Amino acid sequence: MKTQANWFIMVFIASLVVAGCQGTGQTVNFNPHAFPSATKAPANHNQDLTILVEPFQDKRPQKTRLGSRTHFWGGATHFNAWNGNLGEGMADLALEYLQQEKWQASRAITSETAADSAPADVTLTGDILVLETNAKTGFGFTDIEVKMRVAFEAKNAADGSTVRMVLGANGNDSVVTFDPKDIEDLTNHVARDLFTQLFQDLAVKDRKFQLKSEKS
Repeated sequence: MKTQANWFIMVFIASLVVAGCQGTGQTVNFNPHAFPSATKAPANHNQDLTILVEPFQDKRPQKTRLGSRTHFWGGATHFNAWNGNLGEGMADLALEYLQQEKWQASRAITSETAADSAPADVTLTGDILVLETNAKTGFGFTDIEVKMRVAFEAKNAADGSTVRMVLGANGNDSVVTFDPKDIEDLTNHVARDLFTQLFQDLAVKDRKFQLKSEKS
């Protein structure tokens, strides 16, 4: 009887593990909205330059989801963000980054309302080419990966010129106990890397953005 009781307990525990690790096919929506607090001194730049951020355009071939988490015992959980409004979400992240870095930045709700907004020296937007979040759960771990690739466009009001750059950033993490917030946090870090690359490559001259390689 003792052996049977132990066997029953082991089966019961194993059943709980299977139930806890198996994917249901549901979609989890998350909302990356905050970058980690900056610990370095504010960037040295022209703080008088005004920037208007327009919604980004989602140009990904697959627009229905960001990715999935595969489970140890089979099945998958799918991911999405910002309720599918990736263009709005990425523009909000860009605005938050700019404001943390002490730029004079504001947000246009839509491209059409940009004309009704206060005049800005630069209008920033972008095409989202890649935005993927995937996770794989094994026994006692979950590996997470986030990939981003964006075609940025900065339009200068002073002379009508446009600066374009295509930049990418990736991030990986591994956790013992997975929580959807882990995806949010890694997405924030990758986005910060992406925007940091952008503004490292840009210089301000005569109230315009230009590539540092072109700065005279």
